[in-house]
Amino acid sequence: MDALLLRSLQGYVCDTFGVPLWQAVCRRSGLTVETFEPMLRYDPGTADRLAQVAADVLGRSVEAVWEDMGIHLVTNPRHQGVRRLLRFGGIGFTDFLHSLEELPGRARLAVADIDLPDLQLDELGPDRFEICCQSRIKGLVRVLVGILTAMADDYGSLCLIEADDQGLGRIQVQVLDRFHNTARRFDLAAPGGAG
Repeated sequence: MDALLLRSLQGYVCDTFGVPLWQAVCRRSGLTVETFEPMLRYDPGTADRLAQVAADVLGRSVEAVWEDMGIHLVTNPRHQGVRRLLRFGGIGFTDFLHSLEELPGRARLAVADIDLPDLQLDELGPDRFEICCQSRIKGLVRVLVGILTAMADDYGSLCLIEADDQGLGRIQVQVLDRFHNTARRFDLAAPGGAG
């Protein structure tokens, strides 16, 4: 999981702020590499440390960096595979939320060695949900907040999405308006037959 987050963080910073800023983040981190490979293993905690350095260089909170990276994973045209994997969760945002517990299994169908944390969804009331995401990577909950935010927008839903500040790995989702906006187009078949 560290490798995927490191590669995603690299892509987010390079795409949004430019390669020179990413190189500055790597130098300040004392890293000997500037490119991360998603299938390699890296020391546990590297993703959290590098995100903190990126936040310091950008003058932003590390939570904002992780959340923006989550949004980037869904909205960047180069990551259509991620959006497609997530959109297979249902025709509406609440269907998508109910499919989150299946996401690690679906991801393993695409990449056998992927190590996504288990997700648990509890329905607290009408259009109110709590998602539990246990991970040793501190930033993963905030990445998930970014992904949920982008997916709510993708489905055209207006939601209030908040992570707890106690480090318990819990995210509160309140769906305020399921049909706030027009959902982005999604076809079951990938354009041109590609995934």
